[in-house]
Amino acid sequence: MSGLECLHAPRMTRRAALAKGAGGLMAAASLSALLDACGSSSPASSSTNTKAEMTGTLTLLSYPGWYGPHEFADFEKLHPGLTVKNVTSGTNGAAAQIAQISTNKGAYDLTLAGTAVAPELQDAKLLEPLDKAAVPNLSLVAPTFRRSYPWGIPTDFGKTGYGYRSDLIPERPTSWHDFWSLSKKYSGKVTMLEYDIDVQGSALRYLGYSSNSTDKSQLHQMENALLELKPHLQAILQTDYSKPLVEGTAVLAMDYDYDIGAAQLENKHIVWVPPSEGMAGYLEGWVALRGSKHLQAVWEFMNFHLEPKNYASFVNANGPAFVEPAAEPYIMKSIVDNPSLRYDPAELARVEFDTYLGPQATAYRAKLWEEFLAA
Repeated sequence: MSGLECLHAPRMTRRAALAKGAGGLMAAASLSALLDACGSSSPASSSTNTKAEMTGTLTLLSYPGWYGPHEFADFEKLHPGLTVKNVTSGTNGAAAQIAQISTNKGAYDLTLAGTAVAPELQDAKLLEPLDKAAVPNLSLVAPTFRRSYPWGIPTDFGKTGYGYRSDLIPERPTSWHDFWSLSKKYSGKVTMLEYDIDVQGSALRYLGYSSNSTDKSQLHQMENALLELKPHLQAILQTDYSKPLVEGTAVLAMDYDYDIGAAQLENKHIVWVPPSEGMAGYLEGWVALRGSKHLQAVWEFMNFHLEPKNYASFVNANGPAFVEPAAEPYIMKSIVDNPSLRYDPAELARVEFDTYLGPQATAYRAKLWEEFLAA
């Protein structure tokens, strides 16, 4: 792929897709980094063996471009009777995604789903149980992700921490308590992303609770902690989360790992903080959908995606934190060596992934979030 073609390649992230924006990733990524990403892509390969001829159209529900840039074409070369296509899903929230699947049973073969959505799909009997024997490359995924994502193949993850400008403040914060304290000191120079699960989860970790808490007493404490923070915020951002930090109009920013990683390409003084109290995180992957007429192809495609070079191509094109250490030799150095994105088991031990909280708790937390935004 030429440099010009690379600049027009899709580059979307989970939260950015949900927020209807680029989350600052494209804005913060330098031209050289983008060309580096394209140049680092390796030719696709596969160790899968075709057990029988597969024909038809394999349909994936996912974000736009949330796969390797040549992945569909390379898989089709191995299986000439198959066509792979993507249908956009997940950009309008979990409820819309589940409705899209349940009202079109058999129309889709597999979907991208996070740890909060996959259990709902399973409860609704919309999932096909994972055939691990048919996806041997699953063994290349780090055990912690396999344990946390039993419904299919994990593809990527992320976490909420914060960044700060080391050239603009003398402090070197390491915790959520530091973030809350310094926000008062640097009032008006602090930003926060606008995403309820992640912000509420961060406040709960600050208080020493699970980011997935449904306890009303803990949730009210969480709400009070956020209201305590709100007068000191410069902005609650829907997109371009790290832009004020890059420009220096903010000195602290509650943000995602991938966004801080991209911002560091623009400003060397930005430091990522994985708070010592722990972080709210997301983990997503591909799951097979019940009613698929192409299950064998689904397992083959999952296995193909997890081939190290193919998986690295996906990571290099989209820039998420990665789940497959075996792919590291093919992932560009700017991702592998980035403190916010690299595979770090010690840091992962402090991450609590989203989970489905049930309709009542979900609605209650949504109500508290709306009250926080309106305050």
